[in-house]
Amino acid sequence: MLGRIAEISVLVRLLQETAAGRGGGVLVVGEPGIGRTHLLHKALTLDAAARAVLVTGSVTESRLAGAGLHQVVQALRDQLPRVPAAQRDPLERLLATGRLGPDGADQPPAAAMLGLLGVAAACRPLLLAVDDAHLLDPPSLDALLFVGRRIASEPIALLLTAIRRHTTETLRGWPAVSGVPELRLGPLDPADARTLLRSSAPHPLRRHVAERLLAVAEGNPLALTELPVPLTAAQCDGRQPLGDPPVPTDRLRLRLLPELDPLPATARAALLVPAVAGQIPAAELACALKRLGHAPDALVPAEEHGVLAEQQGQVVFRDERLRLVVHHAAGAARRHVVHQALVGTLSGPAAARHLAAVAPGPGPAVADALEAAARAVAGVDPGDSAELYERAASFTPSDEDAARLLGLAAASRQQAGTPDHVPALLDRALALAHTPELRCELLILLARHQGRAVSPLATHRLLRATAVRLSADQPSRAAELLLEAAECAVRAADSRAALGSAWQAYRLTRPRGGDLAESAAVQLARVLALRGQSVQARELLLLPPAGASAVTIVARAEVLGWLEEYEAALTLLSRLLDGRPQDRVRADAPLRAAALGSRAWIRMWTGDWPGARADVTEAAGCAGRARAVSPLAQSLVLLGRLEAAQGRSVECGIALARATRVARDHGLDLVLGQVAATEGLLAMGGGSYEKAVTCYERARSLADGAGIEHPSVAPWAANLIEAYLRTGRTAEAESELARHEDGVRRSGLSWAAARGARCRALLLETGRFGHGAVEAAFQEAFENHARGRVVFEHARTLLCHGQWLRREGRSAEARRSLSRALTVFTDLGAAPWSKVAHSELRATGMRKPRRGGGTTGEPAPERLTEQERRIAGLVAEGATNKEAAAALFLSPKTVEFHLGNVYRKLGVRSRSQLARSFRPAQA
Repeated sequence: MLGRIAEISVLVRLLQETAAGRGGGVLVVGEPGIGRTHLLHKALTLDAAARAVLVTGSVTESRLAGAGLHQVVQALRDQLPRVPAAQRDPLERLLATGRLGPDGADQPPAAAMLGLLGVAAACRPLLLAVDDAHLLDPPSLDALLFVGRRIASEPIALLLTAIRRHTTETLRGWPAVSGVPELRLGPLDPADARTLLRSSAPHPLRRHVAERLLAVAEGNPLALTELPVPLTAAQCDGRQPLGDPPVPTDRLRLRLLPELDPLPATARAALLVPAVAGQIPAAELACALKRLGHAPDALVPAEEHGVLAEQQGQVVFRDERLRLVVHHAAGAARRHVVHQALVGTLSGPAAARHLAAVAPGPGPAVADALEAAARAVAGVDPGDSAELYERAASFTPSDEDAARLLGLAAASRQQAGTPDHVPALLDRALALAHTPELRCELLILLARHQGRAVSPLATHRLLRATAVRLSADQPSRAAELLLEAAECAVRAADSRAALGSAWQAYRLTRPRGGDLAESAAVQLARVLALRGQSVQARELLLLPPAGASAVTIVARAEVLGWLEEYEAALTLLSRLLDGRPQDRVRADAPLRAAALGSRAWIRMWTGDWPGARADVTEAAGCAGRARAVSPLAQSLVLLGRLEAAQGRSVECGIALARATRVARDHGLDLVLGQVAATEGLLAMGGGSYEKAVTCYERARSLADGAGIEHPSVAPWAANLIEAYLRTGRTAEAESELARHEDGVRRSGLSWAAARGARCRALLLETGRFGHGAVEAAFQEAFENHARGRVVFEHARTLLCHGQWLRREGRSAEARRSLSRALTVFTDLGAAPWSKVAHSELRATGMRKPRRGGGTTGEPAPERLTEQERRIAGLVAEGATNKEAAAALFLSPKTVEFHLGNVYRKLGVRSRSQLARSFRPAQA
């Protein structure tokens, strides 16, 4: 049985215990259609050595006293001669007359039943399976529960099933305490539900159709198998609507309608109103009931029986499947009357739906109402908006309007993360569209879809070609398409194509100015920075942003981060993510994911790894829910890089495998290069330098093919040089260093220059140059680190410097560099690098490093990392954690984390002690 491994295991253990002479019972409960009967029949096949007796409760016999016991006695009548006479007589009377007592008494022969089961189990274990026990007559149920409480030392298993929707619900006619353990069957998990639904469908299901059915079924196996049965091929493919709600099969109706039997006729009739409405505010429901002539309290019994519930002011069916059964059990005429009442009661999008339901045919009024409703919900529920646009297209008499509305439906489907229906919508739209302008816009939508689903470069070419045609008559629209084309080329790691499109957009918009011109300038700066032309990129970003869109602000912040303008970048991103409500990015999940990802990269570079992890985790969640593939892939790469630096190889492998899968599925070659570089970092930390060379050479090949040279985006060169040197490939290291330093000069980045100087120092050492040349190279690296804030790379330079000093026999100096490196690695949680620093410190003769990485005799403030010294200085001057966080562009929790390290290392317990023992000048 699909998805019931745990439940079957419970029954297997029950039968094993029974075979060993230790009997027991289990009551399986759950909602209708949850699979109780299937599980019971599965239990009947689990132990071939046991004798199985099946009893089934039914509505027709639930009032016949002893009917359930009669089934048991009839199945075991061959054992009656072996039962003692005192117990055999009432059982034979029940079998012969169907009565429990000589005078029609309703007292069940419980002890006699226990005797009969004991005799039957003497030869081999006995499984008594009772399906729908809630429908048994009360005397039979009492007798069976009597048996269930007394079979602990008998080889008898009692398995009962019963309907129970909610954990607090009491079964009809069921004793308050049964004495039999319960096993509650819940819904199938999403993966199993999806598998069962697709295997039950008569035709392949589009994703958005499957999601709609899954939402209705809520993991119920019967609903999952029955809901797709009546669907046509067009409905499964998404070319025709499913209906609201979907049509149930007769089997589903027969299974669920008895749930309404306890309700009075007035309540059952009134239930059609919320069934047609779907969900409706309580006040509006009261108005609709009044319009239709129902009593104000007509639905009270339905609420008392748990059929209806109120959630956030809306009256809804507890079970969506019961709603669709009630809806379709009524005739079309009755539903039409209810729709008309709801049109007069409701307003906005809800009223538009009911107006469409009562419309006799196509008409502009209904189409306009549906389009207005679609626009109203577009920002909240793009999937709902897409359905409304598509429905509006079916009501408009104009082909051109229908094509336009289908195009809007396709765009909403894309935004909702259900793009598999987009091609069919656009094909229908293109067949109806006649004007060149509309056809152009529809082709652009199709190109965007292909870019997400197939190849970003294909989208780039189509968008660029369209822009060229529009550049003379519609320069602004052409510029928008060129900017989008440049972004596609960046995702495909083709910086040359991106540069051409971005430059052309900049030329078109520069004379006019405005937000579009600023977007073009930022995009051009971004592409120039990717190609290592940092000076030109910086010039384009000199002017402050004025009224730019959130998308442009995120892009500007990303480029500023590449150019080491960390404070400016963090200010922009924090305003979008954490600032005033009107400035925040909340609803646009892909944009929020991109902003969080950019801030996470900057926090990682500048040593705020806890903040980076928090941001990138949220970014991956936002991007995953919105199916925004590029932000998702970038977030996974960064998460993998954090895991690699901290030595968590399994977690790193999982993140990079997901990133690789997304990148390959969507043609994101830039991401593949970053994955290779991250795999190289993991290998470097583990000392696998040959593997690191292989990874970084692959990253170099991908970057070279794309023309990407910016060190932040392609962070492989310095590590490749070091890996070459550690594997004895000096000539290759020298050649790579010359190329790297040429790129560093053009980028003008201090941290990249520091890494280049570090690599030069390592290379000079292998050539047996004088220690003065090596020392000068290291000092150059430290001077460049001082101008930047790339904490991890600074610590790596300290580590390399300490290793060289130790090899030179300068142990005391080596300990200072190695201790500072160890402190940073420890605070960052970079375990592999901490291990190397520890090992090097032991080699210098220092046996016991101070807690926190400091060494004996080192002045206390020197044991602090650069970040900790900054925070200690601010706090010593009286700043609160929040003020220090704002000054350093960190989160308050990160400040709290570092301040705890400061207290521990300096041996202080309060801010006042810190102010006395730490002079701000030392920061």
